[in-house]
Order: sequence, then structure tokens, then C-alpha cells
Amino acid sequence: MGKLIELMQRRVWLAPLIALVLLILGVVIGLSIGWMTVEFKPNASDVAAAADSYYLNPADRNTAIARVKGLSKAEQEQILNKLIADRMANNRTMEADRLRALAQILDVKVAGGASGTPGATPAGTRSPATTPTPTTTSTQGIDPLYLIGAILLILVAAALAGVILFTRILPNLRKSRASREETVAQTGTAEAISDWRSMPGAPPPTTTAGGLGRFVPTYMLGNDNYDTSYSLETPKGEFLGECGMGISETIGEGKPDKVTAFDLWLFDKADVRTVTQIVMSDYAFKDQMLRTKLATKGEAVLAEKGKTLTLETQSLKIQAHIVELVYATNSSFPPNSHFQKLVVEIVPVLKEGVVAAR
Repeated sequence: MGKLIELMQRRVWLAPLIALVLLILGVVIGLSIGWMTVEFKPNASDVAAAADSYYLNPADRNTAIARVKGLSKAEQEQILNKLIADRMANNRTMEADRLRALAQILDVKVAGGASGTPGATPAGTRSPATTPTPTTTSTQGIDPLYLIGAILLILVAAALAGVILFTRILPNLRKSRASREETVAQTGTAEAISDWRSMPGAPPPTTTAGGLGRFVPTYMLGNDNYDTSYSLETPKGEFLGECGMGISETIGEGKPDKVTAFDLWLFDKADVRTVTQIVMSDYAFKDQMLRTKLATKGEAVLAEKGKTLTLETQSLKIQAHIVELVYATNSSFPPNSHFQKLVVEIVPVLKEGVVAAR
């Protein structure tokens, strides 16, 4: 799953394409299942129509039998007896005889037994020919059209939900620096960065040669979908790679998520790989089971205010300074187990040799 998300981070168009493919497959499968699971069953009108058909064409008994094939013997007997009783009560003896003739070829016992010959009417009793009752098809239970419509609506809703989900986890690659700095100022982070910049050993501002910008990912408790990335480009707009930070591990249950570790990563187009460090809470860093679980993602590092983390690839390098760190207070969880707030300033640069080559 991690590889899929990482691939989608590189190719934004994959999310809607995957959702479209899933929608098409879902519609095909849903229609197939819908047609297979809907059970078509004849009703009383179909039985009456079968009797009329056999009367008009007694040589084609198979067609009449096929029209009531979906009914059991007991159902055929019940429907035929009801229809015969209704016809007799209304003095429609000819139609009752047709029904008895149908019962005979179906080998079904009905009141009065078999009477009359299909295709003929006894002298003196002939009545005007009755127009065969139109054949109607019904279903027992849910109408198939409603069922298929419901399946299609569910599939469309699922596809739209997939698109929304993928667009949430895909990073916003093109947020302007101005909007980022405005967010930083609102959370009080700008002052913290300014104070740190004045400290000895702080990395130089990104106006130096090879500078690729300055980014300040800021996590606040309650941002359960937190996953931020930044595109690294030359002044001419040439894409070099990406860097970012996202949720790596949570603890406990319920909302909001209790984040105990973050992924800090750097992707280099020239290196075709991603290097990752796992920024862990004090609790997570000391928990050997969590350390082992997250070891496959990257190097484990303890989150400490003022700490500078360095990630390097073939041509890129970032220094990530932990500007602000606040642990959440929750009596249901161990101390220093999950973050209330985490602010990191990321300064990416091209390595000196790469700068010279360009």
C-alpha cells in the first residue's frame, strides 16, 4: 500500500484513472450478479396466457409448459384451481375448460378434472373467442430494475468515495509559499523559526546557491489526514524531486487519531529512490515493538525540539529542523506518547557538485 501511495504521489492522474477502472469493473460485475440473482417467476396472468396459447395451438404444448416452468407443481395446482374457480363463478366455462386442458398436460390435479378438447368447443356452447391475456413477467420479491439501479448507485458512490479518498492522501504539490507562511504565522510558528534562525549553527537561508525553497510542515492534533509534500524545482521550473512529512503511526482508537510517529522523506528524481526517517515520540522511540514495526520504513529518530535532521540522496539534501514540539495530555495514554503539535522547517538544497554541473 505504501508503494502505491508513493507512486500516486509522483503521478497525480493515477487516482481518477484507478477510480474509473474500478467503476467500470464494478458496473459489469454488478449487472452480472444482478441478472443472475434475480429469480423470474410466472404469475396467474402467465398461467392464463399459457392456457390460451395451448387452446389456440394445441400442437405446441411445449410452449405452454415453458411459460409456467418457474412454478412448482404445488404452485401450479394452487393457481390453476383459483383461476378455474374464478372462471366458473363468473360463468366463463370455456376459459375454465382451457385451464383444465393445461392442467392435464402439466399433470396437475384440479377441480372438475380435464374437460374439453383444445382447439374445439362443444356444439351449442361456443362463446366468442377470448383474446389471450398478455403475458407479463413478474419477480418474486424485489423488482430487478430496482435491484440493478441500487447496485449501480452503490458502485457510483463507491467510485466517487475512492476519488475523494485518493485526492485527500495525494499531496498538494503546488501550494504557494505565501499561503504556507500565512498559516505558519497564524499558529505562532513564525516567531519560533525567527528565534531559531538567530541561534548558532542554524542552516543558512535558502537564498544561498543551490537553495530550492523553505517549507514549514505543521501538524496539529485533529488533522487525521495529515500528509504534506513539496515539489523541488530549479528556478527554471525543472522538476528535481519532492520532500514532505506525513503520519506514519498512531496509537489507541477513536478520533482524533493519536499520532506517535511521522514519516520525513526526500525523493530524488535523479536517484529514483526515496529516503525516509521516522520521527518518533519519546514513548514510541522507547517502545521496542514499535521500533521494530517501523524499522522497515526508515531510520528511527527521536523527536526533540531544536533537533536538526539531515536526509541526502545523489543530488539533493534537506535539513529539517524541529522548531516546535508539543505533546498531547491525555490520562488514557502514557506521557509523551502522541503529538499535540509538531512544526518542522525543511531547507532543501542541491549538492555543490550538482549545482556546478547545472
